[in-house]
Amino acid sequence: MIILGIFYIITYPYKSKLLRKLKRVNSFEEVEFIKNSDTNYSNISQEEINKYITLEEKNIKSSFVNEEMKYTIISPKNKIKNNIPCLFLLHGLRDENNDWLEKGKLLENYISLLKKGEINPMIFILVSSGGDGQSWYSNFAIEKNYQYENYIIGELIPEIKIKFTESPFGIAGFSMGGYAAFKLGLKYIEIFKVIGSFSGAINLIRMSVNRRVIRLFKFIYIPKFLFTDVDKKQFVRVFGSWGYKILKEDPYSMIKYMKEDKLKNKYFYASVGIEDRVNHLMLQQWLDVMGRMKKNKYNFRGYLCDGETHTWDYVARDMANFLKFFNEKINK
Repeated sequence: MIILGIFYIITYPYKSKLLRKLKRVNSFEEVEFIKNSDTNYSNISQEEINKYITLEEKNIKSSFVNEEMKYTIISPKNKIKNNIPCLFLLHGLRDENNDWLEKGKLLENYISLLKKGEINPMIFILVSSGGDGQSWYSNFAIEKNYQYENYIIGELIPEIKIKFTESPFGIAGFSMGGYAAFKLGLKYIEIFKVIGSFSGAINLIRMSVNRRVIRLFKFIYIPKFLFTDVDKKQFVRVFGSWGYKILKEDPYSMIKYMKEDKLKNKYFYASVGIEDRVNHLMLQQWLDVMGRMKKNKYNFRGYLCDGETHTWDYVARDMANFLKFFNEKINK
């Protein structure tokens, strides 16, 4: 425990370092500091929403997990083309897939932009993470009946491809879902053209230690019994105790090793609240990833959102920015 304490002190992300990094990243031409405002959606009634979209609740009896997996399809009511872009949306820890509707104001943002002619029709797939909302959309390290990544790639996406044969795909998520969107988007980059994160856990190592110790982290073993916190116990249950195995599932680590030819015509979006810097260091994770994407010449757009913290209200306010980005890039 003493060694772990010294390790934490050495690697703690101090305020002075954070301010220097903020200044550097905010100077990137791909990054913008913005103030998102609340939008009044009172003029968009449920009746009007129903004129634009069809909503279908679906289930898959998965062979990869010990549960029936649900998802929601939202498609244009009078679909006239077979190549309408399709966006997979992944919710956060202990959330539900339909929180994109109730809390994220997805349809209000979507229809408002449609009416103004700022975006084209889209299809949305609201994915449930399973595992009581705590699966991290991942294959558990040891438990073979909890293979959620395999379910998404091996069962859900093929089912959607059959239904929408010519649609280009994108993927995005909030918090835990932002992690999964970046991980799955990078790992299966041939499937997705646009990849997005709203305050995602896109640097797993930064959640606990400084990014500069990644070479050391791969040799670390983290026993589950050290933690009393429920979320940390679940993290170790999902990813295992060995640092090198965690690194294999870490988007920040993946970004460095992607081959340049695979990144052609791939576009990344990541936003974060400037106040989202305490519990799991989401701001710091975002800064790390923006720096690495810049260094490795990714096509990306980063938004630093003034006054925002880790809430669905922030997602709702930033949704229009992402939908416009998705609309522009998916059709390139």
